[in-house]
Amino acid sequence: MRSIKFFLLAFVLFSIGGYAQTVRLPYNDDSGWMLVDLKVNNKPMTFLFDTGWDGLSIRSSLLKEFYVGEAISAVDANNVVQAVPTIYVDSLKVGNYTFRHLPFTDFESFPMINDPIFNCYKIDGILGNVIYKDKVLEIDPIKKEIIIQDFSPELVDTLLKDNFTSVQSYPLEMDTRIVVPVEVGHGAIRPFLLDTGDNGYLTVTADRGLLAYLSGLKFNSYISVGSIGAFGMNESINRTLITQEARIKIGKMALENEELTFSASDDTYQIGVEFIKQFHMYYLPSFKLLYLKKVQNNPIVSTLEKVGYGIAYIEGKYMVAAIHEKEKTVRLGDVVLSIDGQPMEQLCGYRKYLQRSKKQPKLEVLRNGEKLTL
Repeated sequence: MRSIKFFLLAFVLFSIGGYAQTVRLPYNDDSGWMLVDLKVNNKPMTFLFDTGWDGLSIRSSLLKEFYVGEAISAVDANNVVQAVPTIYVDSLKVGNYTFRHLPFTDFESFPMINDPIFNCYKIDGILGNVIYKDKVLEIDPIKKEIIIQDFSPELVDTLLKDNFTSVQSYPLEMDTRIVVPVEVGHGAIRPFLLDTGDNGYLTVTADRGLLAYLSGLKFNSYISVGSIGAFGMNESINRTLITQEARIKIGKMALENEELTFSASDDTYQIGVEFIKQFHMYYLPSFKLLYLKKVQNNPIVSTLEKVGYGIAYIEGKYMVAAIHEKEKTVRLGDVVLSIDGQPMEQLCGYRKYLQRSKKQPKLEVLRNGEKLTL
């Protein structure tokens, strides 16, 4: 997701080629993300699978012994740069294959790890896009399985015969990152990052070239406080627009009446995990080709559209960080103590809870030192 996505400015990508096994990795998406069970140094752990994360990351406190390598420079979504230490582990078992002596960044160097959602779902690290370098990545949302395999004639037959839509991805220095052209509206093509670590749907910067298209749509307007990156939050006031009427086109596949979030952030073009999980997907890094086939519909509506406000974990508190511009009850900065009587500390995955709620949730908040029920 955007709040946890960061970009490495300098990282020596290692080759994981040379193995011929097909790696099958079931995932659990109760959190919204794709969470996978791995073994690091023979210790079972849960990782977030993130196609927008360059490298591997792990909580260093989970490892009794490890080798510390040189620090690297990283910059997050708010353009904050920080040096992050690297550590090496003896083994990483992914599915039925074991990788040896791999470099990780220290997950505990990123303040975003303080968000209780990482403890809530017991996330120990991040499995980034280098894991499928020089291989073929497949995501099957029906079987809930991530597959890493070699290119084969059987794969060609599948892609040609099963009505997959092909999309040529952009050539990038980081060739494992998946960035594809998406047409928004009629003729406006933007480079979208396909990011399983973004727990949203579709997000686009409200740039000048899209304003005319946006003006012809029905949308709701929200005010939000800043944006959260890997190294913290900026405190700017932003305006976010969300429509349910967007038309997008990926390759030859046209989709109507899609939810699209127009962001004030610069150069934010994201395909989030909730959109991705509608498609059986193959990505061939060596050919820069993405293949998609829609296999299910996603009924999820963003939290902002569902309840009219958004909650974020900021400086040790659950705070209302976004509201509909006409909201009269909930206010920006309200500290949320409970939802429907459930204390926030016990409400694992409150974002999903809000999305699935069949009625407007009841909040208990702290405002100017006074407890209120809204």
